[in-house]
Amino acid sequence: MNISKKFLVLFTLFFLFSSNITFADPNADLRSAYQRKDYRTVFRIASEFAKKGDPAGEYILGELYSQGAGVKKNLWTAGQWYKKAAAKNHPLAMYALGLMYATGQGAKKNLWTAGQWYKKAAAQNHPIAMYALGSMHATGQGAKKNLKLAFQLYTKAAAAGLPDAYRGLGIMYEKGHGTKKNMGTAIYWYEKAANKGITDVQIMLSERFLYGTGVKRNFNKAFQYAKKAEKSGHPGVHYLLGLMYANGLGTKKNPYLAFKNMKIAADKKMIPAYYSLGAMYIKGLGVKKNPYHAFNWFKKAAEKNIPLAQHNLGLMYLEGRGTKKNPYHAFQWLSKSAKKGLPASMFLLGDLYVDGIGIKKNYGQALAWYRKAAKAGVPLAIYSVGAMYANGYGVKRDLRQARIWFEKAAKKNVPAAKKALQRLNAAGK
Repeated sequence: MNISKKFLVLFTLFFLFSSNITFADPNADLRSAYQRKDYRTVFRIASEFAKKGDPAGEYILGELYSQGAGVKKNLWTAGQWYKKAAAKNHPLAMYALGLMYATGQGAKKNLWTAGQWYKKAAAQNHPIAMYALGSMHATGQGAKKNLKLAFQLYTKAAAAGLPDAYRGLGIMYEKGHGTKKNMGTAIYWYEKAANKGITDVQIMLSERFLYGTGVKRNFNKAFQYAKKAEKSGHPGVHYLLGLMYANGLGTKKNPYLAFKNMKIAADKKMIPAYYSLGAMYIKGLGVKKNPYHAFNWFKKAAEKNIPLAQHNLGLMYLEGRGTKKNPYHAFQWLSKSAKKGLPASMFLLGDLYVDGIGIKKNYGQALAWYRKAAKAGVPLAIYSVGAMYANGYGVKRDLRQARIWFEKAAKKNVPAAKKALQRLNAAGK
Protein backbone atom coordinates (compact mmCIF):
# COMPACT_ATOMS: atom_id res chain seq x y z
CA MET A 1 0.00 0.00 0.00
CA ASN A 2 1.41 3.33 -1.01
CA ILE A 3 -0.08 5.15 1.95
CA SER A 4 2.14 8.45 0.91
CA LYS A 5 -0.11 8.81 -2.11
CA LYS A 6 -3.29 7.98 -0.24
CA PHE A 7 -2.92 10.11 2.83
CA LEU A 8 -0.37 12.91 2.29
CA VAL A 9 -2.05 16.18 1.25
CA LEU A 10 0.59 17.99 -0.79
CA PHE A 11 -0.55 21.51 -0.19
CA THR A 12 -3.32 22.50 2.21
CA LEU A 13 -4.88 25.61 0.80
CA PHE A 14 -7.66 26.20 3.25
CA PHE A 15 -8.26 25.77 6.94
CA LEU A 16 -11.46 25.17 8.86
CA PHE A 17 -12.66 27.96 11.06
CA SER A 18 -11.04 27.70 14.45
CA SER A 19 -13.20 26.00 17.04
CA ASN A 20 -11.78 28.44 19.61
CA ILE A 21 -12.69 32.08 19.60
CA THR A 22 -9.53 34.16 19.78
CA PHE A 23 -9.18 37.87 20.27
CA ALA A 24 -6.54 40.53 20.76
CA ASP A 25 -6.02 42.68 23.91
CA PRO A 26 -9.34 41.95 25.64
CA ASN A 27 -10.10 43.47 29.02
CA ALA A 28 -10.39 41.32 32.14
CA ASP A 29 -14.20 41.05 31.95
CA LEU A 30 -14.04 39.91 28.35
CA ARG A 31 -11.38 37.30 29.13
CA SER A 32 -13.31 36.05 32.14
CA ALA A 33 -16.53 35.72 30.13
CA TYR A 34 -14.69 33.81 27.41
CA GLN A 35 -13.17 31.40 29.94
CA ARG A 36 -16.65 30.78 31.38
CA LYS A 37 -17.93 30.21 27.84
CA ASP A 38 -20.40 33.00 28.52
CA TYR A 39 -20.53 34.05 24.88
CA ARG A 40 -23.51 36.37 25.36
CA THR A 41 -21.39 38.48 27.67
CA VAL A 42 -18.46 38.23 25.25
CA PHE A 43 -20.79 39.46 22.51
CA ARG A 44 -22.02 42.38 24.63
CA ILE A 45 -18.54 43.55 25.60
CA ALA A 46 -17.14 43.05 22.09
CA SER A 47 -20.03 45.08 20.68
CA GLU A 48 -19.06 47.98 22.95
CA PHE A 49 -15.50 47.83 21.61
CA ALA A 50 -16.76 47.58 18.03
CA LYS A 51 -19.03 50.62 18.40
CA LYS A 52 -15.93 52.62 19.25
CA GLY A 53 -14.29 51.39 16.06
CA ASP A 54 -11.89 49.07 17.89
CA PRO A 55 -10.61 46.44 15.38
CA ALA A 56 -10.18 43.76 18.08
CA GLY A 57 -13.85 44.10 19.04
CA GLU A 58 -14.88 43.96 15.38
CA TYR A 59 -12.78 40.83 14.86
CA ILE A 60 -14.31 39.15 17.93
CA LEU A 61 -17.81 39.86 16.62
CA GLY A 62 -16.79 38.28 13.32
CA GLU A 63 -15.65 35.18 15.17
CA LEU A 64 -18.84 34.99 17.26
CA TYR A 65 -21.05 35.28 14.17
CA SER A 66 -18.95 32.74 12.26
CA GLN A 67 -19.25 30.22 15.12
CA GLY A 68 -22.79 31.01 16.22
CA ALA A 69 -21.50 31.59 19.76
CA GLY A 70 -23.65 33.94 21.84
CA VAL A 71 -25.50 34.95 18.69
CA LYS A 72 -27.20 33.23 15.77
CA LYS A 73 -24.65 32.01 13.25
CA ASN A 74 -24.42 34.27 10.23
CA LEU A 75 -21.37 33.98 8.00
CA TRP A 76 -22.28 37.01 5.90
CA THR A 77 -22.45 39.23 9.00
CA ALA A 78 -19.22 37.65 10.24
CA GLY A 79 -17.59 38.67 6.98
CA GLN A 80 -18.76 42.24 7.35
CA TRP A 81 -17.16 42.53 10.79
CA TYR A 82 -13.97 40.91 9.53
CA LYS A 83 -13.84 43.50 6.73
CA LYS A 84 -14.11 46.36 9.21
CA ALA A 85 -11.29 44.95 11.34
CA ALA A 86 -9.16 43.99 8.32
CA ALA A 87 -9.45 47.53 6.95
CA LYS A 88 -7.72 48.62 10.16
CA ASN A 89 -4.87 46.13 9.57
CA HIS A 90 -6.00 43.54 12.13
CA PRO A 91 -3.97 40.45 11.04
CA LEU A 92 -6.36 37.81 12.40
CA ALA A 93 -9.26 39.49 10.62
CA MET A 94 -7.27 39.67 7.39
CA TYR A 95 -6.60 35.96 7.57
CA ALA A 96 -10.23 35.14 8.47
CA LEU A 97 -11.44 37.25 5.55
CA GLY A 98 -8.99 35.54 3.21
CA LEU A 99 -10.29 32.19 4.40
CA MET A 100 -13.85 33.21 3.62
CA TYR A 101 -12.94 34.13 0.05
CA ALA A 102 -10.91 30.95 -0.27
CA THR A 103 -13.73 28.66 0.86
CA GLY A 104 -16.71 30.63 -0.39
CA GLN A 105 -18.22 30.66 3.10
CA GLY A 106 -19.57 34.08 3.98
CA ALA A 107 -18.27 35.59 0.75
CA LYS A 108 -18.29 34.69 -2.91
CA LYS A 109 -15.40 32.35 -3.59
CA ASN A 110 -12.49 34.24 -5.07
CA LEU A 111 -9.03 32.77 -4.67
CA TRP A 112 -7.27 35.85 -5.97
CA THR A 113 -8.97 38.06 -3.36
CA ALA A 114 -8.26 35.43 -0.70
CA GLY A 115 -4.61 35.59 -1.68
CA GLN A 116 -4.56 39.37 -1.33
CA TRP A 117 -5.88 39.19 2.23
CA TYR A 118 -3.48 36.39 3.11
CA LYS A 119 -0.69 38.58 1.74
CA LYS A 120 -1.73 41.48 4.00
CA ALA A 121 -1.91 39.21 7.04
CA ALA A 122 1.38 37.54 6.17
CA ALA A 123 3.03 40.96 5.96
CA GLN A 124 2.12 41.32 9.64
CA ASN A 125 3.71 37.96 10.44
CA HIS A 126 0.50 35.95 10.80
CA PRO A 127 1.95 32.39 10.57
CA ILE A 128 -1.14 30.65 9.17
CA ALA A 129 -1.55 33.37 6.56
CA MET A 130 2.09 32.90 5.59
CA TYR A 131 1.48 29.19 5.14
CA ALA A 132 -1.77 29.71 3.23
CA LEU A 133 -0.13 32.23 0.93
CA GLY A 134 2.82 29.89 0.47
CA SER A 135 0.43 27.12 -0.52
CA MET A 136 -1.16 29.39 -3.10
CA HIS A 137 2.22 30.19 -4.63
CA ALA A 138 3.14 26.51 -4.50
CA THR A 139 0.05 25.42 -6.40
CA GLY A 140 -0.59 28.50 -8.54
CA GLN A 141 -4.12 28.77 -7.15
CA GLY A 142 -5.05 32.30 -6.13
CA ALA A 143 -1.52 33.54 -6.79
CA LYS A 144 1.16 33.22 -9.44
CA LYS A 145 3.05 29.96 -9.02
CA ASN A 146 6.37 30.74 -7.38
CA LEU A 147 8.03 27.81 -5.61
CA LYS A 148 10.91 29.85 -4.21
CA LEU A 149 8.52 32.33 -2.64
CA ALA A 150 6.38 29.46 -1.33
CA PHE A 151 9.48 27.95 0.27
CA GLN A 152 10.35 31.28 1.91
CA LEU A 153 6.84 31.68 3.30
CA TYR A 154 6.79 28.12 4.62
CA THR A 155 10.16 28.74 6.28
CA LYS A 156 8.82 31.85 8.05
CA ALA A 157 5.64 30.03 9.14
CA ALA A 158 7.72 27.09 10.37
CA ALA A 159 9.93 29.46 12.37
CA ALA A 160 6.73 30.67 14.05
CA GLY A 161 5.98 27.06 15.04
CA LEU A 162 3.20 26.16 12.59
CA PRO A 163 3.03 22.35 12.19
CA ASP A 164 1.40 22.57 8.74
CA ALA A 165 4.42 24.56 7.60
CA TYR A 166 6.70 21.78 8.84
CA ARG A 167 4.85 19.41 6.53
CA GLY A 168 5.02 21.89 3.67
CA LEU A 169 8.79 22.22 4.05
CA GLY A 170 9.12 18.43 4.15
CA ILE A 171 7.33 18.19 0.83
CA MET A 172 9.40 20.93 -0.77
CA TYR A 173 12.69 19.39 0.35
CA GLU A 174 11.55 15.96 -0.85
CA LYS A 175 10.44 17.24 -4.25
CA GLY A 176 13.16 19.84 -4.66
CA HIS A 177 10.53 22.56 -5.02
CA GLY A 178 11.86 26.04 -4.31
CA THR A 179 15.00 24.58 -2.75
CA LYS A 180 17.60 21.89 -3.34
CA LYS A 181 16.24 18.37 -2.99
CA ASN A 182 17.28 16.85 0.34
CA MET A 183 15.50 13.75 1.62
CA GLY A 184 17.23 13.83 5.00
CA THR A 185 16.02 17.37 5.64
CA ALA A 186 12.56 16.44 4.33
CA ILE A 187 12.29 13.64 6.89
CA TYR A 188 13.47 16.05 9.61
CA TRP A 189 10.55 18.38 8.85
CA TYR A 190 8.09 15.53 8.43
CA GLU A 191 9.04 14.21 11.86
CA LYS A 192 8.57 17.66 13.39
CA ALA A 193 5.07 17.80 11.86
CA ALA A 194 4.25 14.27 13.01
CA ASN A 195 5.43 14.99 16.54
CA LYS A 196 3.10 18.00 16.60
CA GLY A 197 0.11 15.78 15.80
CA ILE A 198 -0.29 16.03 12.01
CA THR A 199 -2.05 12.70 11.47
CA ASP A 200 -1.52 12.21 7.75
CA VAL A 201 2.23 12.75 8.19
CA GLN A 202 2.29 10.29 11.09
CA ILE A 203 0.70 7.64 8.87
CA MET A 204 2.99 8.47 5.96
CA LEU A 205 6.10 8.20 8.12
CA SER A 206 4.90 4.95 9.67
CA GLU A 207 4.55 3.44 6.20
CA ARG A 208 7.92 4.79 5.05
CA PHE A 209 9.81 3.46 8.06
CA LEU A 210 7.97 0.14 7.75
CA TYR A 211 8.90 -0.41 4.09
CA GLY A 212 12.09 1.66 3.92
CA THR A 213 10.67 4.09 1.37
CA GLY A 214 13.04 7.05 1.16
CA VAL A 215 14.43 6.22 4.59
CA LYS A 216 16.30 3.40 6.28
CA ARG A 217 13.87 0.82 7.64
CA ASN A 218 13.08 1.41 11.28
CA PHE A 219 10.30 -0.78 12.64
CA ASN A 220 10.33 0.91 16.04
CA LYS A 221 9.68 4.31 14.48
CA ALA A 222 7.07 2.81 12.17
CA PHE A 223 5.17 1.45 15.14
CA GLN A 224 5.59 4.63 17.22
CA TYR A 225 4.17 6.87 14.51
CA ALA A 226 1.30 4.48 13.87
CA LYS A 227 0.44 4.54 17.58
CA LYS A 228 0.50 8.36 17.54
CA ALA A 229 -2.04 8.33 14.70
CA GLU A 230 -4.20 5.56 16.17
CA LYS A 231 -6.68 7.90 17.86
CA SER A 232 -7.57 9.36 14.46
CA GLY A 233 -9.35 6.11 13.58
CA HIS A 234 -8.03 6.37 10.02
CA PRO A 235 -8.26 2.97 8.29
CA GLY A 236 -4.71 3.31 6.98
CA VAL A 237 -3.20 3.41 10.46
CA HIS A 238 -5.22 0.39 11.57
CA TYR A 239 -3.96 -1.50 8.52
CA LEU A 240 -0.36 -0.68 9.39
CA LEU A 241 -0.86 -1.62 13.03
CA GLY A 242 -2.46 -4.89 11.92
CA LEU A 243 0.60 -5.72 9.84
CA MET A 244 3.03 -4.84 12.61
CA TYR A 245 1.18 -6.75 15.33
CA ALA A 246 0.85 -9.76 13.03
CA ASN A 247 4.56 -9.88 12.19
CA GLY A 248 6.07 -8.51 15.39
CA LEU A 249 7.54 -5.45 13.69
CA GLY A 250 8.43 -2.68 16.15
CA THR A 251 6.37 -4.43 18.79
CA LYS A 252 5.68 -7.91 20.13
CA LYS A 253 3.53 -10.20 18.03
CA ASN A 254 -0.08 -9.94 19.09
CA PRO A 255 -2.48 -11.94 16.89
CA TYR A 256 -5.52 -10.58 18.71
CA LEU A 257 -4.57 -6.93 18.12
CA ALA A 258 -3.45 -7.78 14.58
CA PHE A 259 -6.88 -9.14 13.73
CA LYS A 260 -8.71 -6.38 15.62
CA ASN A 261 -6.89 -3.60 13.75
CA MET A 262 -7.13 -5.33 10.37
CA LYS A 263 -10.88 -5.85 10.85
CA ILE A 264 -11.35 -2.15 11.63
CA ALA A 265 -9.40 -1.23 8.48
CA ALA A 266 -11.40 -3.69 6.35
CA ASP A 267 -14.74 -2.52 7.75
CA LYS A 268 -13.72 1.02 6.80
CA LYS A 269 -13.11 -0.18 3.24
CA MET A 270 -9.31 -0.24 3.30
CA ILE A 271 -8.88 -2.52 0.28
CA PRO A 272 -5.47 -4.07 1.11
CA ALA A 273 -6.95 -5.06 4.48
CA TYR A 274 -9.51 -7.27 2.68
CA TYR A 275 -6.73 -9.58 1.55
CA SER A 276 -4.96 -9.57 4.92
CA LEU A 277 -8.18 -10.38 6.73
CA GLY A 278 -8.80 -13.30 4.39
CA ALA A 279 -5.29 -14.58 5.15
CA MET A 280 -5.96 -14.29 8.89
CA TYR A 281 -9.13 -16.37 8.60
CA ILE A 282 -7.23 -19.00 6.58
CA LYS A 283 -4.37 -19.21 9.08
CA GLY A 284 -6.45 -18.71 12.21
CA LEU A 285 -4.36 -15.69 13.17
CA GLY A 286 -6.09 -13.84 16.00
CA VAL A 287 -9.36 -15.50 15.07
CA LYS A 288 -10.73 -19.01 14.66
CA LYS A 289 -9.99 -20.53 11.26
CA ASN A 290 -12.89 -20.00 8.92
CA PRO A 291 -12.43 -20.80 5.20
CA TYR A 292 -15.88 -19.42 4.40
CA HIS A 293 -15.05 -15.96 5.81
CA ALA A 294 -11.60 -16.17 4.20
CA PHE A 295 -13.21 -16.85 0.82
CA ASN A 296 -15.55 -13.86 1.18
CA TRP A 297 -12.75 -11.45 2.10
CA PHE A 298 -10.52 -12.76 -0.68
CA LYS A 299 -13.42 -12.27 -3.08
CA LYS A 300 -13.86 -8.64 -1.98
CA ALA A 301 -10.12 -8.03 -2.49
CA ALA A 302 -10.05 -9.93 -5.80
CA GLU A 303 -12.88 -7.82 -7.16
CA LYS A 304 -10.73 -4.77 -6.32
CA ASN A 305 -7.90 -6.21 -8.44
CA ILE A 306 -5.57 -7.41 -5.67
CA PRO A 307 -3.49 -10.12 -7.46
CA LEU A 308 -2.73 -12.22 -4.35
CA ALA A 309 -6.43 -12.31 -3.51
CA GLN A 310 -7.28 -13.35 -7.07
CA HIS A 311 -4.71 -16.15 -6.82
CA ASN A 312 -6.07 -17.39 -3.49
CA LEU A 313 -9.64 -17.17 -4.72
CA GLY A 314 -8.69 -19.29 -7.71
CA LEU A 315 -7.10 -21.89 -5.42
CA MET A 316 -10.17 -22.00 -3.18
CA TYR A 317 -12.43 -22.60 -6.19
CA LEU A 318 -9.98 -25.25 -7.38
CA GLU A 319 -9.92 -27.08 -4.04
CA GLY A 320 -13.50 -26.40 -2.96
CA ARG A 321 -12.30 -24.68 0.17
CA GLY A 322 -14.73 -22.19 1.70
CA THR A 323 -16.90 -22.60 -1.39
CA LYS A 324 -17.98 -25.26 -3.88
CA LYS A 325 -15.41 -26.53 -6.36
CA ASN A 326 -15.64 -24.64 -9.59
CA PRO A 327 -12.80 -25.30 -12.10
CA TYR A 328 -14.09 -22.65 -14.48
CA HIS A 329 -14.02 -19.89 -11.84
CA ALA A 330 -10.64 -21.18 -10.63
CA PHE A 331 -9.22 -20.75 -14.13
CA GLN A 332 -10.77 -17.30 -14.56
CA TRP A 333 -9.33 -15.90 -11.32
CA LEU A 334 -5.92 -17.49 -11.77
CA SER A 335 -5.81 -16.02 -15.27
CA LYS A 336 -6.36 -12.55 -13.84
CA SER A 337 -3.56 -12.82 -11.28
CA ALA A 338 -1.23 -14.49 -13.81
CA LYS A 339 -1.77 -11.68 -16.30
CA LYS A 340 -0.86 -9.22 -13.53
CA GLY A 341 2.52 -10.95 -13.26
CA LEU A 342 2.09 -13.16 -10.18
CA PRO A 343 4.60 -16.01 -10.71
CA ALA A 344 2.70 -18.62 -8.66
CA SER A 345 -0.43 -17.98 -10.76
CA MET A 346 1.54 -18.27 -14.00
CA PHE A 347 2.79 -21.69 -12.93
CA LEU A 348 -0.66 -22.93 -11.87
CA LEU A 349 -2.18 -21.65 -15.08
CA GLY A 350 0.32 -23.83 -16.95
CA ASP A 351 -0.89 -26.83 -14.92
CA LEU A 352 -4.52 -26.06 -15.72
CA TYR A 353 -3.77 -25.93 -19.44
CA VAL A 354 -1.84 -29.24 -19.25
CA ASP A 355 -4.63 -31.04 -17.38
CA GLY A 356 -7.56 -29.28 -19.05
CA ILE A 357 -9.02 -28.04 -15.78
CA GLY A 358 -11.47 -25.18 -16.25
CA ILE A 359 -10.23 -24.82 -19.83
CA LYS A 360 -9.59 -27.02 -22.84
CA LYS A 361 -6.15 -28.70 -22.84
CA ASN A 362 -3.58 -26.61 -24.64
CA TYR A 363 0.06 -27.63 -24.35
CA GLY A 364 1.25 -24.60 -26.26
CA GLN A 365 -0.40 -22.25 -23.76
CA ALA A 366 0.83 -24.40 -20.86
CA LEU A 367 4.43 -24.12 -22.07
CA ALA A 368 4.10 -20.36 -22.56
CA TRP A 369 2.93 -19.90 -18.96
CA TYR A 370 5.55 -22.29 -17.59
CA ARG A 371 8.21 -20.24 -19.38
CA LYS A 372 6.92 -16.99 -17.85
CA ALA A 373 6.87 -18.53 -14.37
CA ALA A 374 10.34 -20.02 -14.93
CA LYS A 375 11.67 -16.61 -15.97
CA ALA A 376 10.28 -15.28 -12.68
CA GLY A 377 12.29 -17.95 -10.85
CA VAL A 378 9.63 -20.52 -9.88
CA PRO A 379 11.60 -23.81 -9.45
CA LEU A 380 8.74 -26.16 -10.37
CA ALA A 381 8.05 -24.08 -13.49
CA ILE A 382 11.68 -24.52 -14.55
CA TYR A 383 11.27 -28.28 -14.12
CA SER A 384 7.95 -28.21 -16.01
CA VAL A 385 9.54 -26.53 -19.05
CA GLY A 386 12.07 -29.38 -19.08
CA ALA A 387 9.28 -31.94 -18.80
CA MET A 388 7.48 -30.38 -21.77
CA TYR A 389 10.65 -30.71 -23.87
CA ALA A 390 11.20 -34.27 -22.64
CA ASN A 391 7.67 -35.32 -23.61
CA GLY A 392 7.25 -33.16 -26.69
CA TYR A 393 4.25 -31.33 -25.24
CA GLY A 394 3.63 -27.98 -26.91
CA VAL A 395 7.07 -28.15 -28.54
CA LYS A 396 9.16 -30.58 -30.56
CA ARG A 397 10.71 -33.27 -28.32
CA ASP A 398 14.26 -32.20 -27.48
CA LEU A 399 16.14 -34.10 -24.77
CA ARG A 400 19.09 -31.73 -24.92
CA GLN A 401 16.86 -28.81 -24.04
CA ALA A 402 15.10 -30.96 -21.46
CA ARG A 403 18.44 -31.68 -19.77
CA ILE A 404 19.30 -27.95 -19.69
CA TRP A 405 16.05 -27.14 -17.91
CA PHE A 406 16.28 -30.13 -15.55
CA GLU A 407 19.78 -29.06 -14.54
CA LYS A 408 18.51 -25.55 -13.77
CA ALA A 409 15.70 -27.00 -11.67
CA ALA A 410 18.05 -29.42 -9.90
CA LYS A 411 20.16 -26.46 -8.81
CA LYS A 412 16.96 -25.12 -7.25
CA ASN A 413 16.65 -28.41 -5.31
CA VAL A 414 13.62 -29.77 -7.19
CA PRO A 415 13.62 -33.54 -6.41
CA ALA A 416 11.72 -34.44 -9.62
CA ALA A 417 14.39 -32.68 -11.69
CA LYS A 418 17.16 -34.68 -10.06
CA LYS A 419 15.31 -37.94 -10.79
CA ALA A 420 14.72 -36.86 -14.39
CA LEU A 421 18.44 -36.25 -14.83
CA GLN A 422 19.19 -39.68 -13.37
CA ARG A 423 16.85 -41.30 -15.89
CA LEU A 424 18.43 -39.40 -18.76
CA ASN A 425 21.91 -40.42 -17.58
CA ALA A 426 20.85 -44.04 -17.21
CA ALA A 427 19.46 -44.03 -20.73
CA GLY A 428 22.66 -42.41 -22.00
CA LYS A 429 20.79 -39.37 -23.33
